Amino acid sequence: MEQQLGSEYCPRCQVVQPTFQFIEGGVPRRRCQACGFPVEAALAREPHPVAEADAHEIKILCVDDDPLILQMLGDILRFHGYTVETAPDGEMGLEAAARQRPNLILLDVMMPGIDGFEVCRLLKADPAMNAVPVIFLTAMNDPALNAKAFEAGALLAMQKTADTKTVTRTIEAALALSDRPAPVAEAAKSATKGREVEGDLSVPMQLARATFWTEDEAIFEGSLFLHLNAESHDGPETVLDRLNTPERFLVLSVADDSPVVLLNKAQIIRVDVPSEAGPPEAAAPALAVENVRLRLINGEQLDGTVRVEGPEGQHRLSGLLNAQSTFLPLQGPERLHLLQKRFISRIIPRES
Repeated sequence: MEQQLGSEYCPRCQVVQPTFQFIEGGVPRRRCQACGFPVEAALAREPHPVAEADAHEIKILCVDDDPLILQMLGDILRFHGYTVETAPDGEMGLEAAARQRPNLILLDVMMPGIDGFEVCRLLKADPAMNAVPVIFLTAMNDPALNAKAFEAGALLAMQKTADTKTVTRTIEAALALSDRPAPVAEAAKSATKGREVEGDLSVPMQLARATFWTEDEAIFEGSLFLHLNAESHDGPETVLDRLNTPERFLVLSVADDSPVVLLNKAQIIRVDVPSEAGPPEAAAPALAVENVRLRLINGEQLDGTVRVEGPEGQHRLSGLLNAQSTFLPLQGPERLHLLQKRFISRIIPRES
């Protein structure tokens, strides 16, 4: 039988992946194209509860004019036990909300006809829907989005993402905040405070633009929304922090027909960011700067400096190269290059 292609949430990859369908023992099977995980078996399992209330009793309405976003959110939420309803535009979203009486609404900002802000204002003007928490979804790089969302009556705002943890924790936060007998303004203040502590309960305040080179010779210009805090140091998360996390895929916002690109970190050769977006200066005085010439396996050659940190007398470049971090920061004349170590062919120390 000819394979049928589609896309579905893969619990092993923890993102929506392309899937293929085939017949095995006379029974249709579906597997993830990336890792081969049997997605239909995983979706049939009893999901773990994600909140004190039974998730099966929580109905979520997703309103978005992008069918891929609706499918992505629906797959993630159903896998975690929520009941999901969808609507393709603002007008049908209002009708579905009145008919379904959801416990929470995920609402796209930019839609044809009635936009998300107007839909939210109409919902909050309806006494029957006023108490339903609304989370705004957006692909816009708008630092004032939270203020606009709260003014319209939303509880939280979230960048469109395939990151399962961000989606589920934002929903949990909204449900927890909506249980409090507090007005929207107080809930918004609480949401902002939570974002400052957790870093991923709403739209992050740190926006980083970068250029990505991949092993298949593709180049992406896009943005990363970074957490306000990083466990490894005081201050905001950096692009290097995100690249060196154990997560397999990087969620990138791009100016294209699709607002989200998922990049496999193992395929990223090089990431260029502004010099000021680099890792913070070390607090310890033990800091050496090595001038190097670096060559990648694709033949590209870069000159710059590498910071080597460590105890006195142990400023060894080899120690930095053999550390557990996956990416090496190389400060060039104009840009900071974050280079995947496995794609580095050689490094030649040079005199200052």
